[in-house]
Amino acid sequence: MSYMPGNLTSDAFKHEIVQHESLHLPVQWLIHESDRLQQDVPKHWHEELELSLTVNGHIDQFTVDGRPYHTKTGDVLVINSGSVHSVPIQKPGTEAFTLFFNPDFLRAALPQASEIVFATHPNDVSAVESTELVDYLYAMHYTVRHDPMNYLRITRLAYDILDELVMHFSNREFGINPHLIQTVDERLYKILFYIKAHIYNGLTVAAVAEHFDISTSYLSRYFKIKLQMSPLAYLQAVRLNKAYQYLMNTNKSMSWISDTTGFGDVKSFERLFKKKYGTSPKSYRQQFRK
Repeated sequence: MSYMPGNLTSDAFKHEIVQHESLHLPVQWLIHESDRLQQDVPKHWHEELELSLTVNGHIDQFTVDGRPYHTKTGDVLVINSGSVHSVPIQKPGTEAFTLFFNPDFLRAALPQASEIVFATHPNDVSAVESTELVDYLYAMHYTVRHDPMNYLRITRLAYDILDELVMHFSNREFGINPHLIQTVDERLYKILFYIKAHIYNGLTVAAVAEHFDISTSYLSRYFKIKLQMSPLAYLQAVRLNKAYQYLMNTNKSMSWISDTTGFGDVKSFERLFKKKYGTSPKSYRQQFRK
């Protein structure tokens, strides 16, 4: 992916790179379990076309391009390539399924992809037209959960889902999707890539500014405009998200997690974790492992 330089504008986003791994499948997926408090998903964008199915429960304040959506069981949201979206922390009881279309597959299967913007919510099309899309997504969810090695069925369902999107959710009158035909802020991409590569080595705001030959005050203003948060808050958020993964998916100690994610000391990690999740990391882990 290439990027063009951008000015200091009010566009606020974070770029997310979605990995495409097994057997060059046309899609990748995430299943968000319902038995624990869900991590929040901060504002970000990616090149992949994304579909989010609320399998069970409801999602509050799923924001897409500044517009909040409240979903219930059976609702699907379509997030176009490059659309800025975020999801706040969700309480236990909600299960969601996220499907990402590989951009290379999308361009090969749909050469006119850059000329199409898909409707975000089923309310934008008729109920009858959205029913089959939802059915196919439930079928995909069932398949990847219970038969994830059935690559043939996964691929066929991917084509079925894309066909439904093109038939009923696309409208060229929505306009051309600029994220599929032009690039975005090169400086922001480079800064975020640098942070991602060095975040766990005790990286500081001053070190980031020095690396890019800019002042810390300029970097702070830049982040406020682009991401609506300070550079320090961003560093802490990245570290905390990684720490959360270690906390819930390993038996590593608080000290190990703190050191590995670059917090420097356990107290800083515990303070920030409690501020976000309302309890200590140790108590949080115990609560969801009962």
